[in-house]
Amino acid sequence: MKSEQLTVNSESPQDYAVVFWTDIATIGLRFDGSRLIKIDYLKKTPVKAASNKQAQAVKNKIEKYLKPGSKTKNINADIKLNVTPFQEKVLNQLLQIPYGETRSYGEIAKILKTSPRAVGNACRHNPLPIIIPCHRVVAANGIGGYSGETAGSMLDIKRRLLQLEGVI
Repeated sequence: MKSEQLTVNSESPQDYAVVFWTDIATIGLRFDGSRLIKIDYLKKTPVKAASNKQAQAVKNKIEKYLKPGSKTKNINADIKLNVTPFQEKVLNQLLQIPYGETRSYGEIAKILKTSPRAVGNACRHNPLPIIIPCHRVVAANGIGGYSGETAGSMLDIKRRLLQLEGVI
């Protein structure tokens, strides 16, 4: 993927239950029934009104979380993960990182008895960024990557999320 791209897919607005704009990015939410399965950062995608109550509720929670000065620390949603058992272990570790704190890829790797690279790969494939806070995972000597990128708009999103939480 080129660093100037923002989307990791070429989905159309119809593929999402809701598409909405925030100060950080345009966000698309996909559901399997009533359960959230995917959050995508989108570029040049028209806004789409929520198609159901669950989509509207998650949209509202994300907007509240992203609002400067918000007291919302985590976003609770009924989710469904379609990931490998290892990815699930990593994602569960990410959920343990408190708002306003970070952990390094190496720290998480040590807990799971694996390598920092394996942790990074699992973070890269996190289907629910923001809800499963992969932005709170940083490199030992810097901010690290975000959604598989180490420069460009995705890293800008990571910086803004960390700024929102008062980390940087």
